[in-house]
Amino acid sequence: MSPLWLQVWVEAGREGRIFTYRAPADLELAAGDLVTLRLRGRPQIGLVVETLAEPPADLDPAVIQPVEGLHQAAAVDPRWQALLQEVARHCHTSLFRTLKTALPPGWLGQRSGRSQGQRPRHQLWLELVENPPGSPPLTSRQQQLHERLRTCPGSAAPQGTITAWGFSRSLLQAMAAKGWLRSSQRLPAGGHGGHGGSSTAALEPPRALNPEQQQALGGILSASGHQEFLLWGVTGAGKTEVYLQAAAACLASGRSALLLTPEIGLIPQLLDRCRARFGERILEFHSGLSERARIAAWRRCLQADSDTALIAVGTRSAVFLPLARLGLVVLDEEHDSSYKQDSPMPCYHAREVARLRCRDAGAALVLGSATPSLETWLACRRLDQPARLLRLSRRISGQEAAPVRVVDLRQELAEGHRRLISRPLMERIERLQERGEQAVVLVPRRGYSSFLSCRSCGEVVECPHCDVALTVHRLRDGSQTLRCHWCGHRQALTSRCGSCGSTAFKPFGAGTQRVMEQLEQELSGLRLLRFDRDSTRGRDGHRRLLARFEAGEADVLVGTQMLAKGMDLPRVTLAAVLAADGLLHRPDLRASEHCLQLLLQLAGRAGRGERPGEVIVQTYLPDHPVIQHLIDGRYDAFLEAELQLRRQAGLVPFSRACLLRLAGPSGAATATATAALAEQLRPRVEQAGWQLIGPAPAVVARVAGRYRWQLLLHGPAGADLPLPPEAELRAGLSRGVSLSIDPDPIEL
Repeated sequence: MSPLWLQVWVEAGREGRIFTYRAPADLELAAGDLVTLRLRGRPQIGLVVETLAEPPADLDPAVIQPVEGLHQAAAVDPRWQALLQEVARHCHTSLFRTLKTALPPGWLGQRSGRSQGQRPRHQLWLELVENPPGSPPLTSRQQQLHERLRTCPGSAAPQGTITAWGFSRSLLQAMAAKGWLRSSQRLPAGGHGGHGGSSTAALEPPRALNPEQQQALGGILSASGHQEFLLWGVTGAGKTEVYLQAAAACLASGRSALLLTPEIGLIPQLLDRCRARFGERILEFHSGLSERARIAAWRRCLQADSDTALIAVGTRSAVFLPLARLGLVVLDEEHDSSYKQDSPMPCYHAREVARLRCRDAGAALVLGSATPSLETWLACRRLDQPARLLRLSRRISGQEAAPVRVVDLRQELAEGHRRLISRPLMERIERLQERGEQAVVLVPRRGYSSFLSCRSCGEVVECPHCDVALTVHRLRDGSQTLRCHWCGHRQALTSRCGSCGSTAFKPFGAGTQRVMEQLEQELSGLRLLRFDRDSTRGRDGHRRLLARFEAGEADVLVGTQMLAKGMDLPRVTLAAVLAADGLLHRPDLRASEHCLQLLLQLAGRAGRGERPGEVIVQTYLPDHPVIQHLIDGRYDAFLEAELQLRRQAGLVPFSRACLLRLAGPSGAATATATAALAEQLRPRVEQAGWQLIGPAPAVVARVAGRYRWQLLLHGPAGADLPLPPEAELRAGLSRGVSLSIDPDPIEL
């Protein structure tokens, strides 16, 4: 019989509160259930933390409200909650905040009123009909879709997936009218959301492995219980195939696998390969999905029976999915800073959460990268952190790494060439079309120009809400506007300087839009696509754009740092960096490491197919150590040199850091609050053998009208943070000043 009284954790205040509710007689409820209820008349979802046989002595049973219903049974089990408690402890925040982050949006707190509990809708599927009688021939574009569908399980896919590949609805209608496509309504895979194929359809067989891949896979499969691996493979070495075959072995043993990638832009290619290999066993989870889809994925994990192992593919947040019988976790591109959350709290790193999960589940953890982080590489050398190194030293195509050609922009300038694109790069791009090749061009910033400046007095047009210059963007009609990349503020292009009244304005620097314009002017007929945050907005934006490029609709893909992250584009033979100098001079401890990782990853996009590749880097600093390491390609030599520098200086990872960020609407009040907090903490910090540095304004001191200050704590590696509880830290802050605690920050 159901207990009559429930202790329910609901969203009230910053950290949530526990209230007593009455359980309806017709509901069987237990700790870990999510229930619907009302708090002060508003609908909410709360978590049952305890069941009681009697109401608390200080409460009148007659005034205790009932819960309205069961939202999700057993949403939080004890082992999963123990994981979250450990994450909350490490991140120095409350369990309630961590629960809110880990659970899918809409599952804890005020209900949005959206369709949280609705059944999944049917999807329109299109199935290929082979050689329909009397059908007219296909156009070249229709033939491309025909070949693509033939590689799918059951030669079928949801219409939404097909349009995301870059095929228009009019093309689909034309093929259906010709009899080449048959449509039907189906529930999403497993009835739980996401795309998938029929469970009876033929699946793609595993690919043959070369000796290095076989050795790496054998090492992973030989692990008994929890073990950590660094799969260090050059770009194009076939790391993904090793992941897939390790996941297949996991499924065969009745255990689930989790494959993580740092960016939503990398999800489409990995999903396509996983679905072709595993069909409906695949589950997708990332912030690009709707609230309904993420809740459906979560429920699918909870409702999987003992015979149904799953493979989940997602970004950072998927590390919390409640996969039962977890046997394998993979972090592809493990070096990527996107695995670290810096706002809102908890400021967790997916790699550390994955370690906790694997230790608890006795699962293997595979960290894959062509440019591993210094911390992960060091873990393979320490006796107290046994991580095994697995190497893939050659590309599966047999091609050597693309040679790097450095263009000295000082020499270009001395010879009178002042354009964005150097002569050697322009000559190489000119030959792309005749060779049937493609190129990717990295530009550090999106937009048209980095900033707008007055040539008379030097005044730079800044955001009224942030201490940053506004970026010039060009609209579709050719007009220009100013936009802030920090807070989203937009304003019309100024025609007169607000400081001196001059009309002598000039845009400086170059963004993706301006590079596109320059290439169009210089090389008529060159087909271009832009790949940045502005051009990939909307559902499946990354997938659609990459599908167009892969289908040969463009010769050059111009983009920001998203370009360098793990994409496999076989026809790309040229990778170029227009302004490497902007990446070299960042005020950060890890600036050199992150810059070299980015440049090596971009270089790895070239020459992955049958044709050799080439890398061209434009810079005013050809002798910079990062550029020299890029040329020789010896990332291990860079790690050795960087390791010695960090060890001698006692810097991370030979020490530990924590950043306290404060923000408020008043600059003076925020600075005062930061100084007061520093004085409150200093005795405790110094007694623990740590240093407190600051207070100091943040690198960008104002964002969205809020002034930002920070304190840096620096102490022994592996030591606990010398901080009082989060609630005590916040209690002393003045009204309106917020606090964020970021242990082990990526950027210092």
